[in-house]
Parts: sequence; C-alpha cells; structure tokens
Amino acid sequence: MPSRAPRGNHRRMDGTHRDRIAAGMRAGLPVALGYLPAAFAFGAAASAIGLSAPEVGAMSAIVFSGANQAFLLAAIPAGMPVVLMVALTAAASLRHLLYGLVLRDRIGGSRPQRAAFAYGLTDEVFATALAASTRDHGRSRPGGRWLIGLALTAWAAWSLGSIAGAAAGDALRRLSESAAAAMGFALPALFIGLMLGAIRREVAVPVALAAAIAALAVLSGHAQLAIPGGALACLTARWFR
Repeated sequence: MPSRAPRGNHRRMDGTHRDRIAAGMRAGLPVALGYLPAAFAFGAAASAIGLSAPEVGAMSAIVFSGANQAFLLAAIPAGMPVVLMVALTAAASLRHLLYGLVLRDRIGGSRPQRAAFAYGLTDEVFATALAASTRDHGRSRPGGRWLIGLALTAWAAWSLGSIAGAAAGDALRRLSESAAAAMGFALPALFIGLMLGAIRREVAVPVALAAAIAALAVLSGHAQLAIPGGALACLTARWFR
C-alpha cells in the first residue's frame, strides 16, 4: 500500500516551485525595466488614434510585440488592408521560429510549460534565456517554471506599461487637446532615438532607403503605401548587399 508523503515534503516541493518561478521573475526584471518606457510611449501614441486604455491593454496582452504594435498604429489609420497587415506582421515575426530552434535543446520544461514560454518569447526574453542556458558551460538548462517566470514578468511589464501610457494620454486629452496630440509623437521619437543609438554602418543604407521611400509615399499622397514600400525597400537592399 503506497504511503503518503510527509507534509514537509509537499511544502518543500511547493516552495521549490515558487522559488524557480521567482528566480525567473528576478531574471526578467531588467527586461521589464527596459520595456516600461517603450510600453508607456506606445500606450500614449495609441490613445492619440482613439484607442481606449482597455483596448490598448488587450492589444498588448494578445499581440505582445512592440515592433508589430507600432506598425499597427500607423497601418490602422492609413487604412491598410487587413490581409496586408497580417502578412507583414507575420513576416516580421518569422525570426521567432529561429529563436525556438536555437533554444529547443538548451531549455527544460514540459510541453505545456514550453508553450506558455513561447507565447512570451521576445528578442530580450530570448537573449536572457540563451544567456542562462550557456552558464556553467551549458551543464544546467533553465527549467520550465523559471522560463514562465521570465516571460510572465516581461509580458506583464509591457501590458501594464501600455495601459498606463494610454490612461495618461486619455487624461491629457481631457485637459488639453494640444497636449494629447503631442503624445502621438512619443512612440516615433522613442524608436528613432533607439534606432540612432543602435544603427551600424551595414544597415545605414537600407534604413535610409526605407525612410526615403516612406517619405516619398507620404508626400505624394499615398500614405497607405509608406510602410509596405519602406519595408520592401529595406528588405530588398539587405538582400542584395
């Protein structure tokens, strides 16, 4: 007859599980701190095109992609067809398949745990998980609960930060329409600053070409073509380099 495990063992097991999740959350804190200003800027810019704080929060929680969400903020007001929006966002997210292939044999966890982690897999989460998997010369692999804690922290920071930004934008709109309109420039200004700080010589030409094509489309009265035209020009320039 099987014997019941002592209560102390249950407490130790539960404590270990909680400790692993907490360790993953601690590892995700630098990612979360980096996400907060970008998420706040996104939420403020989203409120400028008429999205409410709950709508912004739902978008961030479901899409959870800063680049794709910034793209949608420009694509939706421009009237871009939904099919094209889906195709471009899917193409921009293909790199996550490579992330999964790289991490597949480097991380632990059950299939449900890996699936939950995959939902929260972003560039920064990937880098953090990869760094953890290479510690001790790869002898220890991050466990499923650690990975969930990491992804959950990043996801929560992005979602809550975007809601806070949208709420701030709504509050400014009630106080001053001109101040609220200025919030629409928060996200482009943030991304331009990040891009200028990270730009390298090998990507300077494609970025300049994409900017020129996008500007030409806007100035010629075809704003709906600015994003796909700029993206296509950038990809083409990178392909032939």
